[in-house]
Amino acid sequence: MRSLAAWTTTAAVALLGGANAQTVAEDGNLQTAITAYAAYQNDVSELRSTAPRDANTLETALDRVARHNRDELTRGWIAYGAQTAAQSPAFVQGVRDAAAYYGRDAVIWAVTVDPAYARSLRGGQEATRMLLESANADSQRIISVADRYQELAYSIQRQRWANAVAPAQAARVQRIRTLGREGAPDDAVPSTVSPRLTVATLSVQPSDPTAYGGRRFWDAVRGGDQVVEVAAEALDRMSAVAALQALDAVEANQSAVSRLISDPRSRDCIEMAQLQLYQCMSAARFRYENAFCLGQHGLRDIGTCIGAVGQADTAAMTPLPTAGRAGRD
Repeated sequence: MRSLAAWTTTAAVALLGGANAQTVAEDGNLQTAITAYAAYQNDVSELRSTAPRDANTLETALDRVARHNRDELTRGWIAYGAQTAAQSPAFVQGVRDAAAYYGRDAVIWAVTVDPAYARSLRGGQEATRMLLESANADSQRIISVADRYQELAYSIQRQRWANAVAPAQAARVQRIRTLGREGAPDDAVPSTVSPRLTVATLSVQPSDPTAYGGRRFWDAVRGGDQVVEVAAEALDRMSAVAALQALDAVEANQSAVSRLISDPRSRDCIEMAQLQLYQCMSAARFRYENAFCLGQHGLRDIGTCIGAVGQADTAAMTPLPTAGRAGRD
């Protein structure tokens, strides 16, 4: 267990240095945040179960992948991870043991000032393993749909509607940008899914792949080992919020929770993906190229952001091909 005495000075400096690094959103409600991530995963499910048959269905697919605000999506993903870590019996017990030894208020202060402290507690490795498994599964789920749409971009080139010049492309790009600012509508998450987004600490079985945070959770809601040592800020933030949940301290520390789930690296990665989408569509001429942009940047890049959770710099992205490649390879 990491000593609070040895840690206090470093944490205080970190707090003073990072206090103005980002604006704290007023809404610190974890459930509201998680709904935004669920909306994105629900749209991934829709994109996987349907295929663009004509110009109208392609436009619908573009709207689905683009209608997610980068800030809300970031907060939702971190909050989802936090509730996943809060299902680890070893981690929750480790947090509570630390509170019993150092004092509850001291541990709450510690995890809100330095999120990395939470994963240093007993059970932190188990929480890290659960978070990595969940993030990798979600990433692969998104990327598999990206593969499908990029393959479709090639296969539909022979269809007249897809090989036609996309009319009013500039207006289409502006529509996509506007959707990204506004975010997904309130009804983006089906009413049958919403009840499964609320889970109490230690209320699910971590070994169940269809349970909350499991590798098949998002498929399940639609009816359809060795721990790696990592130094990832997103994991720290998830674990810190999970520690607050373990101590029933979320409601009393909403400002800190809101700050913790607003991970700047994840947000920057998602923003880059959206900018790549806009740029790709701006360069596109034919309808099938828009399908390529959807798969490459609306899906694959986001999946890459989520899958990079175990890397030290989750904002790093590899240069990606442009829309024009779809018709020239």
